[in-house]
Amino acid sequence: MHDLQERLNALIKPGTTGGKVFYGTAFFIVALMFVCLGFWKTMLVLVLTALGVLIGSADTLGKAVAKVVDRIIPPKNQKVVYTAEDMEKVKNATRPRQQTTAQGAAPGENLPEQDNKS
Repeated sequence: MHDLQERLNALIKPGTTGGKVFYGTAFFIVALMFVCLGFWKTMLVLVLTALGVLIGSADTLGKAVAKVVDRIIPPKNQKVVYTAEDMEKVKNATRPRQQTTAQGAAPGENLPEQDNKS
């Protein structure tokens, strides 16, 4: 089973001949749906297909329905836990902004790009 999945992934990998045929065919079908059905009907078909894949990927129907409901309506009062890695990413993302505002530039101003020479 795992070997078959690896072969299929290698076959439809973008950039390969199989990938070109697969993605070309998939997008051709979506384009035909837009032409024949119209925008909203095609969107309905695609959303229902995605919903079916989401439900089909779960272990049980109860878990699948709970997963869909949690994605649409997130649970309230759920404690969010951030890892140290997440906090470090936030600090690194805000550090250049803090340095520029400390230098007197207003937030949102166009700043000259910095050269990253290592």
